[in-house]
Amino acid sequence: MLLENHFSVLNAIYLKKMVTPATISDMTSLPIEEVIQQIEASEKLEMLLKLPDGVMLLTEGTQQVVGYYIQHYVNLRTQASMLQWYENFESLNSRFIANVTDWQKSDGDERLERKLLQCAERLAKDIGQLVPDIPRYAGYVRRFERSMDLVDQGKRDYVCKPTIDSVHNIWFEFHEDILAVLGRPRDTT
Repeated sequence: MLLENHFSVLNAIYLKKMVTPATISDMTSLPIEEVIQQIEASEKLEMLLKLPDGVMLLTEGTQQVVGYYIQHYVNLRTQASMLQWYENFESLNSRFIANVTDWQKSDGDERLERKLLQCAERLAKDIGQLVPDIPRYAGYVRRFERSMDLVDQGKRDYVCKPTIDSVHNIWFEFHEDILAVLGRPRDTT
């Protein structure tokens, strides 16, 4: 079974699909040296594959991550408060997706940008409610706050650009993560 830091590294890869050690360090707040050690150990166990642009999970690594979610979050999956939290999130998620779509169609309208950032602010606050049960979620709050601050500084790429830690990318990763915690498949409709 994976230890917490090992899971954190593999989970970052699981959520990003392909990622660099520096990005894993940023996502997890683990020192880069620890990330590299975990990557090397995982490579020896045939859990991941190192490529020129980063690392990606192999089948064994994916199975280990999914197994960790199952074992560590089984009790949360049936808690009424968690299920209600997720139901509220889905409503917020629908608004966020609509706001992102409208913002993209408008070529970056500032009023629409503010609406989508308000959704992200709300989610960051709501994630704070989960931190006592899932302490690593504090990292999502930190990342959202940083990206929103960068948008407020005029760096609008941090709204949706797919190659950086944009608000949209963080939201997407969080959604994947909470679905895994709850043992739910992603709705692809």
